[in-house]
Amino acid sequence: MSSKVENLQNNLSLIRACAGLSAYALAKKLDVSRQMISNLEHGRNTMTMMQYLAIRQVLTEEIEKAKAEEVEILKDVIKVLVDEPEKYSEEDRERILYEANRIASSILAKETSLEKASKVWKASIAAAIIASAAGGIVAAAVAISKSKK
Repeated sequence: MSSKVENLQNNLSLIRACAGLSAYALAKKLDVSRQMISNLEHGRNTMTMMQYLAIRQVLTEEIEKAKAEEVEILKDVIKVLVDEPEKYSEEDRERILYEANRIASSILAKETSLEKASKVWKASIAAAIIASAAGGIVAAAVAISKSKK
């Protein structure tokens, strides 16, 4: 299985939640049973390349039909967890995963709109990036300090 297929399967529940889709809604769009989606999400079935491509097509359509400000979280989560995880540190991926899970649950529960969730997402990620950069600066300063001793 390719790494992108595996990454999508490992994060499917979160990604569909970020799209505002229940398992039933995704299944309906794919013309499969809700049980098939559940089996993929829980690792009872291995995602095929055909399933990967079909799910990516649904996600692309969700991104294209929504206003740009409604899908920031979805685009970022796909990028970080599926398409380009190697470009992010493990710590950054974990932080993004934590924030996305926190926000996605309110999307599915209809406690917030996709647009509001994306605004919260932008603020959360900006804070995470600043915290990560600050941590890197502190670590570099400590390393320089130790090297001078």
